Amino acid sequence: MRLLAWNILHGGGVRVPAIVEEIAAYDPDIIALTGFRIDRGTELPAALKDRGWPYVETSNPTEKVNGIAVFSRGPLRRRDCPAPPGDHFRWLDLDLPGDGFGLGVLQIMAATGGAKHVAKKRFWDAVLEAAAARLHEPFLFAGAWNTGAHGLDEKGKTFVCAEHFRRLSAMGWTDLWRRDHPGLTEWTWRSHQGNGFRVDHAFASPLLLPRVRSCRYSHREREARISDHSIVIVEIE
Repeated sequence: MRLLAWNILHGGGVRVPAIVEEIAAYDPDIIALTGFRIDRGTELPAALKDRGWPYVETSNPTEKVNGIAVFSRGPLRRRDCPAPPGDHFRWLDLDLPGDGFGLGVLQIMAATGGAKHVAKKRFWDAVLEAAAARLHEPFLFAGAWNTGAHGLDEKGKTFVCAEHFRRLSAMGWTDLWRRDHPGLTEWTWRSHQGNGFRVDHAFASPLLLPRVRSCRYSHREREARISDHSIVIVEIE
């Protein structure tokens, strides 16, 4: 099966037709979208349903708030969300009964300091707690995390919660793109100053890892400004 994860930037807006076309070209079984907005109307869900993804679950973001939506060719089963209070729109937990594993889609906040730094650390603490609980089940975390490794997923040391990001791997989870590209970096998002960062990730538990065939990025959509994030594509047996 093929999973596609993509931050579509504030719901897509006038870019929705192009977003749908790009997604359909990859023919994924599961579509995990961050940056999903309910106030952008029903065009995106309706278009994806017409293209063959009739099952959908969302993190129920309020109006004008970026949340998460997962579309699927097969049934989805929602799980309780372990996100801190007030952050449930940033986390969507599902079981994929037809594929035999669980999926956690995360949209972790950016932060530079102060209260946002505290909120991001609190969110990451919840992620690590959930990761510890799910270490011995087939599970995949994916999404737009605004976090990575200093000096590797960015040129400098600006990431907040980089130590949490490291702990996920130390715990036994595998950074799927990094597994196949040790020491390399591909930027999945650029700042207004043009600085590159790898902030879009997919991590597999030890029980799911043997089933993962590949993890790759597509940057073409970002470079064409259909969104400001690259696409993550994970192939699972």
